Amino acid sequence: MKTINIPLPKIGESTIEAKIVEWLKKPGDFIKRDELFAVIGTDKVDSEIFSEYEGTLKEILVKEGEEVSVGTPICTMEVDDYINVSPVTLSAKSSEAVEVSNKDFSTPLHSAQNDKAQLTPRNSKLVSFLSPVVRKMAAENGLSLEDLQKINGTGENGRIRKQDVENFLKSRKQKTFTPFVEEKLQLKVELGEALEPLSKMRKLIAENMEKSWRSIPHVTTFMDVNVTKLVSYREENKEKFLQENAVKLTYTHLIMKAVIDAIKVYPTLNSWFNNEELLEKKNINLGFAAALPDGNLIVPNIKNAQNLSVVDIARQVSEIGTRAKNGKLKPDDIQDTTFTVSNTGMFGSESGTPIISRPQVSVLALGNILRRAWIIEENGEEKILPQSVMTLSLSYDHRIVDGALASKFLTEIKKNMERY
Repeated sequence: MKTINIPLPKIGESTIEAKIVEWLKKPGDFIKRDELFAVIGTDKVDSEIFSEYEGTLKEILVKEGEEVSVGTPICTMEVDDYINVSPVTLSAKSSEAVEVSNKDFSTPLHSAQNDKAQLTPRNSKLVSFLSPVVRKMAAENGLSLEDLQKINGTGENGRIRKQDVENFLKSRKQKTFTPFVEEKLQLKVELGEALEPLSKMRKLIAENMEKSWRSIPHVTTFMDVNVTKLVSYREENKEKFLQENAVKLTYTHLIMKAVIDAIKVYPTLNSWFNNEELLEKKNINLGFAAALPDGNLIVPNIKNAQNLSVVDIARQVSEIGTRAKNGKLKPDDIQDTTFTVSNTGMFGSESGTPIISRPQVSVLALGNILRRAWIIEENGEEKILPQSVMTLSLSYDHRIVDGALASKFLTEIKKNMERY
């Protein structure tokens, strides 16, 4: 072990002296290589000092607030690997490499190879007056510049110190805040009318939809798909499918398979998000709408859909739909949905802007199949022919999914739907 002196580095070409603004370590603390351990400053800028090696801070030679010349030892450290180099070259992002003459200075073994900046100037007027510790505490506790301006600093020249921030946070926690409560509208009931309270389920649906709409930045992208071949495929195979599998083949089953295959290509759409962390789910638990005995709709899901064929999808949708209609859904049927397909087209809707159900990051609405004039290319010639067309509406959380990814995902679904 060797005890060495650490000199005051130079901030700029014209700098000949600087002040110790704050020590971030105390004697006895272990300092890692490239770890921030002190803040120095001039009348123009504050800068952070990073250690070039690992060791223990032995003694602080210059107290906070004291001003010394460049090259003056400001502390001592105990290190294992070192070599003596004189003069020592330090680097800073704010200036060219500068030399500090100090015959007693000992440089760590790896310092000559370390090309990381020693000093990081902070140019903002407010931020430059804050130590790294204070800035880190502000970030961790969500303090804005406006919040920091409210803190009375007890340091030199009003500088905000760690204790000042801690006291501010304590005082803020002690304050009582009145949460915003939306005023309940008084409904005027006229003769022949009656107020009908919402059912427990409808209240739950309303609360969940409101939370999702308020907390998720929704964006919806639309895409038209020529489903003429898909319609023909179903018409040609529905009787045989029913005879062989004892279950009906619907457009929804075929489209669900197309969606599942698209998710395999773009798995980000099969994720959960909790406002802080994104969890890309390994299994695809595909949600779909099912009717309950009272007429309300619920969204159960088919588990591990990535492993299912169209026949498997049709059977599971039928079985779960029957349980829902009879009021016999199991808890597992409605838990852990990762992506939802909503077939609003079966009620005549052409398109829509579906609301995402948290913690999912997207939802797909299927529009009604309509006959439209469509440009078809045959033998190098374009013709306008009547075709069956469906509009897909993909709502997505714009914090996670951008427009490019959404469009690629829809295009993949479109390709899968048009391949029949």
